[in-house]
Amino acid sequence: MITIRIFSLILLALSACNFTSTEIAPQPTATTIRVVPSTLVPTLARQAQVVPSVVVQATDTPQPISTDCQLSAGLPALQHTVVANINYAQHGLIANQHIHYINRSNDSLDTVLLNAEANQWLEALQVEKLEAGGEPVVYELTGRWLTVELPSRLEPGCSVEMDITFRLDVPQIGLGISGYKGYLGYTARQLNLSNWLLTVAPRLDGEWLKREASLIGEQTVFEVADWDVTLNISGATDALEIAGPGEVTHSSPSQWQFVLQNSRDFSLSLSEEFIVDSVQAANGVEIELFTFADAQVVGQDGAVLDGASHALDVASKSMAMYADLFGPYPHTRMAVVEGDFPDGMEFSGIVFVSQDWFKRWPGSPASYLTIITVHEVAHQWWYAGVGNDQAMAPWLDESLATYSEYIFYEDYYPELKEWWWSFRVDAYSPEGFVDSSVYEFASIREYINAVYLRGAHMLHDIRGELGTDAFFELLNAYATAGQGRIVSADLLFSLMTTEQLQLTQATRQRYLRQPGLAG
Repeated sequence: MITIRIFSLILLALSACNFTSTEIAPQPTATTIRVVPSTLVPTLARQAQVVPSVVVQATDTPQPISTDCQLSAGLPALQHTVVANINYAQHGLIANQHIHYINRSNDSLDTVLLNAEANQWLEALQVEKLEAGGEPVVYELTGRWLTVELPSRLEPGCSVEMDITFRLDVPQIGLGISGYKGYLGYTARQLNLSNWLLTVAPRLDGEWLKREASLIGEQTVFEVADWDVTLNISGATDALEIAGPGEVTHSSPSQWQFVLQNSRDFSLSLSEEFIVDSVQAANGVEIELFTFADAQVVGQDGAVLDGASHALDVASKSMAMYADLFGPYPHTRMAVVEGDFPDGMEFSGIVFVSQDWFKRWPGSPASYLTIITVHEVAHQWWYAGVGNDQAMAPWLDESLATYSEYIFYEDYYPELKEWWWSFRVDAYSPEGFVDSSVYEFASIREYINAVYLRGAHMLHDIRGELGTDAFFELLNAYATAGQGRIVSADLLFSLMTTEQLQLTQATRQRYLRQPGLAG
């Protein structure tokens, strides 16, 4: 069993869209757990170790997907079928996760690297069974990486079926690092499950793409996958609501099923206190809002300030606007959830906006509630749609999501354009190269200043040089070309004409350490 270790870290609770300056504590050292089945697979020449195992069957067992090596062309490279038994009252779960993986690289693979984000900080993940190709295999769990040693070599174009049974004790939000990572945590009224499932790491230049953990930004790079997730709930009343993406079937009070295709992740939030509202955006997408009673507050004049209605309004407006500018949103639904942790966080088809911004909403669009809500909606294009290396090139999603805030104000609240620049950006006198990695900063404030805020200035300057129409044509082309992929800045620059490269060359050199192609 993995020992759960709580690390004492002195920091403020911060997430993807934060504004507070705080120094970063040293990172904890991950423990390596190596497991060798008692009966070794013949192709693996290793000394046998007897490892006791307890296999707990979920209520429904996922059925393996059988795919012939020669018939894999055109099929999804990644499919996840999950059955999870969740005890809401005890904040824990046991899940059976079946992963169907097709090797789309040019490499013959002896191992598959899985991202185990839930194990990153507290080492709270306990693997109870792991098979590949129907056989028990050797695996190592080190921090946020689970390395699976395959029973036989996986050639390009061929597939492997992996089955993992694991337990997860969800940490309490507000204790140490769990305040920072509150999208995987619980409070008295909410259970958040984000980055709780295993994902397959991308392959880049013949290597598995793995980035070291940091408290600044995000470091995991996700491939798109199809998800079929069944939840069996215990320890909850019939008042329980579950916020989740994709097509949902609620077949009984205790069972829910979510089906989501072409998604980089699969996230949920559960509560018995959710107040649910919805509206259809102008592009036909249903926006569902999950808030608590504190989203409505009484102002100084005694009037009720309904932050929930405001968030639903700006989420639906920004959804339709961004779809018009950047290209269609690929799903029929999107969930916006009031989160019991700071600021906000984006996931595919579901976003979190902090309770702080609901409670402090002043009754005006000139507010963080507006800023963070539309920022997270924009991430449905810049992250969920166009993927990037969030550790080494975070500007490719964060700069674009931040500038998308300005675009929203420009269209819906033009009288607040200058306020946005002053309040959101220039008040912090941002410095630094926009294309810095997350590892180059001593504080989150410095990171946001360079990547988010100077990034917004850079994009605005490029827009001025190209003209508004050409600028949005460029972003639309970039969103289309990068949809479902993991891309670098080279893709964006390659979509510029020779004249556009010449026009923007000085700006790119001023803001970027690697300004890309010359004009």
